[in-house]
Amino acid sequence: MRIVTVDGQDPDVFKQFFEVREAVRREELEFPVGMGLEEARVLMAGQHSDVRADGLGLVDGDTWLGIAWLDWWLLSNTETVDVEIAIDRAHRRRGVATRLLEAVIDRARADGRRVLSGFDLTGDPVTGESAGTAFAAARGFVRKHAELHQVLELPVPDDQLAISIPSGYELVVWREHTPEEWIEQFAGLLSGMAEDVPTGDRTVEAIRWTPELVREADERQITQGRFTYTTAAIHTGSGELAAYTQMGGTPATPGRLNQHDTYVRRSHRGRSLGMAVKAPNLRAIQADLAEPAVLHTWNAPENAPMIAINDKLGFRPVAQRTLWELPL
Repeated sequence: MRIVTVDGQDPDVFKQFFEVREAVRREELEFPVGMGLEEARVLMAGQHSDVRADGLGLVDGDTWLGIAWLDWWLLSNTETVDVEIAIDRAHRRRGVATRLLEAVIDRARADGRRVLSGFDLTGDPVTGESAGTAFAAARGFVRKHAELHQVLELPVPDDQLAISIPSGYELVVWREHTPEEWIEQFAGLLSGMAEDVPTGDRTVEAIRWTPELVREADERQITQGRFTYTTAAIHTGSGELAAYTQMGGTPATPGRLNQHDTYVRRSHRGRSLGMAVKAPNLRAIQADLAEPAVLHTWNAPENAPMIAINDKLGFRPVAQRTLWELPL
């Protein structure tokens, strides 16, 4: 058996790497999540200001036994590397995950990282427990945070999404490119989201978004083949961008859609703006569906206002994602 380094530059190698992770997710999750093949390869192969992605595979002859996907943060959380380990079911309980973890730890230490962060997608929606959490705990990881995984099966009736806009606000919508007239304010909202989102006890530093980073993120998603729907609320009296929500996906996996951020500026909370942007954005994205799809979202259990909005829209819980850290 040998460890193989994967950087996305070789499409054939990356496909074998990717198929292990995809097969595990399809097997273990009622509603599989994650990027499509080319979307993931472009992320790994590209040069980005905020993150570098690569991976490791444990290979026996021509057989891929398991993989580790690594995200190396470059602007914030520069002492942390995130890892996801996936092992083919036929090769479990043979030390594959342990060997991959040891290789990841060696690489992280060599890069000067002090924290290894991992997550498990398959936890029970109530207890959070799974085989993955047992593996993490047995190897010294400490549970730091949990997020409830909810799904909404689309389409939903339009009358369920008939939400009125609060007085004093109007909506603006855009697709993949953030309009230049809003980009500076939008960067501020993204920074606010990074600061306010519940993160439990994780070792995390909020990223400070700039217009340049927003433009780079827009171009990256276009290169990946992703589509995004954004609805934002403007306070008409001040011209201030008060709230936004984003949803999107990729044509490669049309049945999987992701609810990304929903955020309301602190000075505009208490006016039902979260629902006011989320419902019309959902109506827009499902109007373009060629077939039924599942919209995925994750929220910390303590984020009661957002979970209440999701419940009202018809989301239901299916799993709990737990996040773990190992000091290096």
